[in-house]
Amino acid sequence: MSAGDKRVLYKNHCVPQEQVSSGGRYYLDSDCGRKLTGSNLYSLESNTTATGTVTSSGAIGTTLDFIAVTATSIGSGTVMISLDNGTTSIIELKEGECFASKIASGAQPYVTISGTASVDYMSGT
Repeated sequence: MSAGDKRVLYKNHCVPQEQVSSGGRYYLDSDCGRKLTGSNLYSLESNTTATGTVTSSGAIGTTLDFIAVTATSIGSGTVMISLDNGTTSIIELKEGECFASKIASGAQPYVTISGTASVDYMSGT
């Protein structure tokens, strides 16, 4: 790596839940039985972009290797993330939540904002 390289360490985890009966409590998913975790130290060799606040829907970029999106403010709106240019929104962020991941260079990250909401994002190649 050259002296200008930047590194991103990100960690994700989830605890799969299942609802035994409609309207009942949620319990640890019996098919999994544990918290799922992962982490990665990723080197961004050439282009790291940190932006300000985004308040309307749009593409984040193309041919990226890493993306991190944080919902900084959600008034009466919603924030959805897609990796196929807005065709299929698969991740919904609540206020204060973040999605960070290494992504395929062919992915086309897109943020759909409806109503009043704003996000910060960082991307890299």
